[in-house]
Amino acid sequence: MRLLRCSHGLHRRLGFAPLAAGLLLLLGQTAAEGAVSISVSPIRIELSVPSGETRTDVVTVENRSDEPVRLRVTVADWHLADDGTPVFVKRGRDPEFSMSDWIEVNPTELALPPLGSAPLRYTITAPAGTPAGGYRTSILIESVPETLPRGQAAIAYLNARIGIILYNRIGVVTPDIQIAAQDLVPDPDAPDRLMLRVQIRNAGRVHARVSGDTRIMDDSGRDMELAPIRDAVVLPESERYLFVRFAKPLPGDEFRIVSRLDVGLPELLEAETRVAAPPGR
Repeated sequence: MRLLRCSHGLHRRLGFAPLAAGLLLLLGQTAAEGAVSISVSPIRIELSVPSGETRTDVVTVENRSDEPVRLRVTVADWHLADDGTPVFVKRGRDPEFSMSDWIEVNPTELALPPLGSAPLRYTITAPAGTPAGGYRTSILIESVPETLPRGQAAIAYLNARIGIILYNRIGVVTPDIQIAAQDLVPDPDAPDRLMLRVQIRNAGRVHARVSGDTRIMDDSGRDMELAPIRDAVVLPESERYLFVRFAKPLPGDEFRIVSRLDVGLPELLEAETRVAAPPGR
C-alpha cells in the first residue's frame, strides 16, 4: 500500500475534548422496580439503494425483560459531534445528507410480551435523480410507560431508547479524507496523563470508516509503544476527533508520534508529529 504522509510540527499542547460516549442506548433519569431491557438486530445497516429504486427489509425487536413492554417507533435525523457522540434530532432538523423522508416503518407501535420479539419492517425509496453520495437516517425505538388509572400513585419508570443507524450509498463515490492534525491533550479519566487527539476531516460526499494505529517512536525510529485506533465513522463534509490512550507514560525526552489510518482507499493515511521535551529537561 502507498502511504500519504503529512507532518505536524506540534509540541505538547494542553486542551480538553470529551471522550466519545456510548453510541446507541439512552436511559431515562429514574429507576423502576423492573428495568426495561430491549434489543434490536441489526443495530447498524449499510445499504446501496440506487436512486429511483425501493428496498424493504426487516429488523428484529426483542423484549429481554420479564415484563411486557410497549414501544413507539419514529424516524429521526442524526449527526455526530466532533468527538463521535451521536446526536439525534427531529426529521428535517438536520437535512444535509438525510434520507429520513425516504423511509417508512411498520408498525409504528409494538406491544411485546415478556421475552417476546417482533419484526419491524422498513421501506426505503431513493428519489430519482438523487446525486451520488452517502445518505443516512435512524429508526428510534422507545419504551412507553403504561397509563395509570386516575388516583393511582405514580411509580418511577426507566425509559429506554435505541437508535438503529442506516446508511445508504448512491452511485460511485469515495471519501475525500485527511488527518488534519494530531496533538496531546489531558486524559479526563487520568488527569496526570496525556492522550493523543487525532483530528480527521472528510471533505467528500460519503462517510468513511477509519481504523489504524499510533506508534510512539524514539529518534532512531525504534518503536516504544503501539496503540490501536479503533474503528470509527467520519460523516461526509464533516470533522471529528479520535482519541488514543497509551498504556505507558509518555517519554520524558523528545519523541515522535506516527499515526496510520486505513480509510478504505488503496493508500493509508499517515501523520507524524515530533514532540519536544518539556522545558528544563
